[in-house]
Amino acid sequence: MRPMKTRLNLATILAFAIILTLFSACLLAARGDDKAAEKPRPSKGQDALAALEKAKEQLAPKYLLAYKFTKGEQFRTKVIHLATVETKIKGVAQPTRSRTVSTRQWRIKDVAANGNITFENIVERVEMWNSVEGRQEMKYDSAVDKSPPPQFEQVASSIGKVLAIVTIEPNGRIVARQDAQKQFNPGIGELTIPFPNGAIKAGSTWPVDDEVGIRLEGGAYKKVQTRQQYKLEKVEAGVATITLETQVLTPVNDPKVQVELVQRLQRGTIKFDLDAGRLIHKQLDMDQSVFGFDGEDSHMQYLARFTEEPIGEEKTAQSGQTETTR
Repeated sequence: MRPMKTRLNLATILAFAIILTLFSACLLAARGDDKAAEKPRPSKGQDALAALEKAKEQLAPKYLLAYKFTKGEQFRTKVIHLATVETKIKGVAQPTRSRTVSTRQWRIKDVAANGNITFENIVERVEMWNSVEGRQEMKYDSAVDKSPPPQFEQVASSIGKVLAIVTIEPNGRIVARQDAQKQFNPGIGELTIPFPNGAIKAGSTWPVDDEVGIRLEGGAYKKVQTRQQYKLEKVEAGVATITLETQVLTPVNDPKVQVELVQRLQRGTIKFDLDAGRLIHKQLDMDQSVFGFDGEDSHMQYLARFTEEPIGEEKTAQSGQTETTR
């Protein structure tokens, strides 16, 4: 009789365990239903707030970014380019520093019925300074010096002459360009800012793709696809604040190519007068390092800043003197 009692006890225990498991499952399910029922639902106030935000987005003002000039007008800007390049090869470091201050002039030759603007691009004056450790400093002021150092002769020959005749759409896109002189670019940056075709809201972005040719050893060229990503950050008191950042689309793993590409990797801010239709301020900054471009222990760091802002007639003659006395 004892074995039978043992079997009954085991059966009773097993049945009790099954009942307990089912009860626990039901209890958990009930709790889950309670939690689902307790899950907060959007209130009428929250729905109204979401609808209000959506309406505000739809009613947000749009802004047209466009250049505006009149025939015969002269628009001058002061361009400053500061750069420091520090290289280290085989344990030997050599810093190079340079400063270029120039006065750029646009002579507006025509404004077409469709808004296209044709202007002559001229560099009226330039001051250049270059310092390489272990060598004599080189400097040149086109308003003072009659004989430029050999390394500045090309620049000196272009001062005061029409470098190019350029036609742009109101959105800043270049539609025609006739180079009259071998180009001198006093720093970095393009002549104009390429804007979207239509009006945009604050927060909008637009890309401008470009292709950069990098000269390799042996004379060959490598084409690198880049993109300038622009964003209209805000508009206050008629002034648009725009940011930009360069993106490299082509994979570049060769340090010899990277070292030639660093000055193209720009990040900065632009302020543009919407009513006047012209630049107020532009600043681009570069801070790039490249390792292994000339041996495993080689290193180069490139630091630069480019600024441009308009100057009046009374400031044009003094701009160079101010920088010279610093």
